[in-house]
Amino acid sequence: MSGTRERMRRAFERSEDHLGRSWPVWVLAILMYAAFASVVLAKIRLPDPLYLIVFVMAFAIVSVTLFKIEWAVLGLAVMIAFTRPGVSVGPGSVFHISGFNLALVGVWMVYIVRYAADAKMAAQGPLVQRTELDRIIGTFLILVTLAMLMGLNKNWQELARARVLLYWKEQILYFAWFYLVVTMLRTPKDLRRFAIVFATAGIFIAAVGLYNRFGGAVEAVHATTEEIEAGVIGGRAEGAGTAFLGLGHPNFLGAFLIMSMPFWFFAVDHLKRRWHKLFADGAILLGFLGLLFTYSRSAWFGVVAGIGMLSLSDRRAITRIIVFLILFAVVAQALSLAYTGTGAADLVAMRFEQLNRSNYSARPAIFRSALEVIGNNPLTGVGPGAFSYHADSSMVGGVLLQAHNLLLTIAAEMGIPAAITYIILLIAIFRMGIRNLRAVAREPGYGFIAQGAYAGFFAIVAQTFFVHLFHHRNVGYALYALLAIIVAMNRMVREGQLPIPREGGDEADRTPARADSVWVEP
Repeated sequence: MSGTRERMRRAFERSEDHLGRSWPVWVLAILMYAAFASVVLAKIRLPDPLYLIVFVMAFAIVSVTLFKIEWAVLGLAVMIAFTRPGVSVGPGSVFHISGFNLALVGVWMVYIVRYAADAKMAAQGPLVQRTELDRIIGTFLILVTLAMLMGLNKNWQELARARVLLYWKEQILYFAWFYLVVTMLRTPKDLRRFAIVFATAGIFIAAVGLYNRFGGAVEAVHATTEEIEAGVIGGRAEGAGTAFLGLGHPNFLGAFLIMSMPFWFFAVDHLKRRWHKLFADGAILLGFLGLLFTYSRSAWFGVVAGIGMLSLSDRRAITRIIVFLILFAVVAQALSLAYTGTGAADLVAMRFEQLNRSNYSARPAIFRSALEVIGNNPLTGVGPGAFSYHADSSMVGGVLLQAHNLLLTIAAEMGIPAAITYIILLIAIFRMGIRNLRAVAREPGYGFIAQGAYAGFFAIVAQTFFVHLFHHRNVGYALYALLAIIVAMNRMVREGQLPIPREGGDEADRTPARADSVWVEP
């Protein structure tokens, strides 16, 4: 304990030395951020504790940037669970500014100021790390901006225009977050830390989501025929837990879980003490239960697709997966019986019975409406987030907020060229994931990251064939964190940092294999 305190003391002394030489710059940066944030904070109802907690987290993350930018990035990874709470301004209070938005913009601002003033910081690497995807991303952002400008002309309602600006803002911030993570993940050690923190955030979301879903399971057992047909039973309606995290629909909770779930196994491998490992194993069971009780067919499909593709790249892993799933099925069935008086299998079957009866399953009609919108506006779309103002909802009997398909939504809102560019981006990242697997899939510890990122990415892409996850914008930050992990690992492979040399090199970066590791060969 005393050794840890001493290391922290020396770290702060070094930080204070660097900060002391250019203190006017740091004071200016904090004042600029405080002035910017105060404009938003003035809109907040101060008695609401959630707002206060989230914005205190945002300010703390920005302040940490003064000492070490990597710590701020880890703080943002934890804050992914709170990316929704914020304030809404403008016409109809449509334009939303979240605490995560403020934290991200603040970190970038302080980082740029520090990079310009601190020579030692600048010597660590470029301000923004270049990637193989720069041209594709640049092209996509240009097309999105063009779609936004054209969308302002095509949508005359004030609410529609505010919505177009809102979704354009989120697209810009997605890539600002992506490049921040890619830039800060300089070494394998950084990558390992970020993966563990990302897994921790997912476990937290799983715990809150599972609590909320159990209430939905009870509703499912006692639901009436009308409630089943309405598609709101089984935990599909909003609940306190998901509202707190800004997850208004189980599909989005499922997306969070399948993105972070593969990294939980990585966390298990690095929690070496017996009780730590027991806690991590329990967290994995908790997360899978949370995923089961989302009753999200698209999430289930994504998990099957992701694990299936992973088993093709590492056939020996499939044995462990099957054993785990058998254990999980037994635990889920027992827990479901004890809590609701029925079986988990019955609840899952109930969801599939709604395929032809609920509005959540009207995919063919929704897709036809999306194709009509695309046909009327093929080049620049109708504007980011403006799909609901142009889609024919008469065929499904309700307002269509999105096309229930990521690529169809992008094509409808931003144009066919933007959708094609995004497909190229996904293919490029998929190829990077394959290269990572070939290089480090057998590497103790880091093989977990390669496998987990690949499985999570493929699962999310599969899920987006049935739901547009970015419609609920906070899911995007988790997805782009996942993409940044893949891109940063690919860069480390090309630079020779991975796999870790077996002789020589940094001992701290070499993780010994263990016989009880999950998915890692001893």
